[in-house]
Amino acid sequence: MKKLLFKSGVFLNWLFAVLLIIADLSVFISPDTIPYLALTGLFFPFLVIINFLFLLFRIFYKKPHFFISLVALLLSWYRIDDYYSFRNKQVISAPVNQLKIMSYNVRMFDLYNWTGNHTGNDMFNVIANEHADVICLQEFYSRKGFDFQSKIIKAQKTKDYIISSKNKTGYSGNAIFSKYPIISSGFVDVGTTKQKCIYADIVKQRDTVRVYGIHLASIHLSDNDYEFMQNINDNNNDKNIEGVKGIGSKLLDAYQIRAREVETLVPHIASSPYPVIVCGDFNDTPVSFTYHSLKGDLKDAFQESSIGIGHTYAKNLPLFRIDFILYDKKMTSKSYKRIRKKYSDHYPVSCEIEL
Repeated sequence: MKKLLFKSGVFLNWLFAVLLIIADLSVFISPDTIPYLALTGLFFPFLVIINFLFLLFRIFYKKPHFFISLVALLLSWYRIDDYYSFRNKQVISAPVNQLKIMSYNVRMFDLYNWTGNHTGNDMFNVIANEHADVICLQEFYSRKGFDFQSKIIKAQKTKDYIISSKNKTGYSGNAIFSKYPIISSGFVDVGTTKQKCIYADIVKQRDTVRVYGIHLASIHLSDNDYEFMQNINDNNNDKNIEGVKGIGSKLLDAYQIRAREVETLVPHIASSPYPVIVCGDFNDTPVSFTYHSLKGDLKDAFQESSIGIGHTYAKNLPLFRIDFILYDKKMTSKSYKRIRKKYSDHYPVSCEIEL
């Protein structure tokens, strides 16, 4: 019996170690090529924890095969660093030309009262109190009688702005508000979602920087999906299988859509005549083809000037950082923060970037 348990333990150890390595490698392979591989990246933090527990167990009880998880963890170290920042590096320097950037998915300012608390004005107050130079908003919405556009322009003393969609009733989509002049702006039609990605060339003193505001394809989980995940232990097997299949299908579809969006965005960003800052809701974790492709040679403000996990999704998925501020490697970030105000289904993030 002991021999069987030992063999089972070794098998499970190997299984989770291999899955961790596969998750590590999944960032290099487009979900359009091998869709299911992307799912391992989603579970990356849990695979790290499981392998770490295996390692501790084998060392503490002086069991053989401790190297299995040790090697897997070492091989995945760079990916762990993408997820968990160990730096908290705050740059202290003489005053230079810098921009304070804020990114926030405002979920239409709670237009339909999803929160049950009408939090639109609360979100506006968070934005106004942050006093950012450049504000990138996703799922923006403004119309007569619900005019957050004018409120932000007045509070921020906005010089220029760009919003991705305008119709007879108002504005919606992605938005960039800037205290400094926008000398050029435009849209990046990624061809797969209604929310066009936008960019603005912003001038401050002698520096010009291109800021991208992006919102990539959502998984579109329904309230029923969230209810299923919360009550999975109370369901029968058939219902669990059906629920997992439904959520899995939505995940795979969204991975593939984002892969195609990224294939359009990356060359556009690379062709920018100015240093870039890329802000937005990627709807993907740091261990993903999406993040890895968009980051490229850019720096991640969270990694460079914060510490911890820094999850930005405000619902029941506490390990997921899906909102990012990336910037040119010649720049420097400081004072990154996640504002823990649960008025939307995302937390806002901000930082100061020295140009």
